[in-house]
Amino acid sequence: VNTGETMGLVGESGCGKTTTSKLILMLERPTSGAIIFRGQDIQSLAGKDLKAYRKGVQAVFQAPYSSLNPRMRVGNIIAEPLVVNETLPKPKVKERVQELLSLVGLRPASADLFPHEFSGGQRQRIAIARALSLNPSLIILDEPVSALDVSIRAQIMNLLQDLQDQFGVSYLLIAHDLAAVLHLSTTVAVMYLGKIVELATSEQLRTQPLHPYAQALFS
Repeated sequence: VNTGETMGLVGESGCGKTTTSKLILMLERPTSGAIIFRGQDIQSLAGKDLKAYRKGVQAVFQAPYSSLNPRMRVGNIIAEPLVVNETLPKPKVKERVQELLSLVGLRPASADLFPHEFSGGQRQRIAIARALSLNPSLIILDEPVSALDVSIRAQIMNLLQDLQDQFGVSYLLIAHDLAAVLHLSTTVAVMYLGKIVELATSEQLRTQPLHPYAQALFS
């Protein structure tokens, strides 16, 4: 996954896409192989290096209805990564939360509300604000629009694109929606039974997929 670019990861259910994201987020440990981030195998990280990695790689999950704590106000949800990882005074944290809410197209006053007071699309914007709070270099997007209404999907995809242009953040986009993947991704990896069977630019995959599975997928 190159700096400031989006790598799409597509394949049928159960092929290993979400497992791959969990390995990168260190929610699971690999049984073999290596995950290299900026020249370092993440399995060897410890102490400050591990903390820096966790700050640098964030996630936006599929279901905006279950990825936000229903008992926390939105301001606290977005501030949590800052509170855990940084030593900022309260006014600075509040200022950063309001800045993030504005970035994702929500009013700063939204900070005082609870998740149930928002629509699915708005909740996903909150999740994106939380992911951006520590200025990560990579965000894992695991089916970020699949739980949303079709009319809202384009808004969220455009928001992600705008944020990438603004901050140079890299995305690993995992999705079933091939149109969304091709629209957002620079390169796309096609996964089949736990292996990458084809890796190409979005344009190459759209016009000339080579692997039989990729051909079946795009047809």
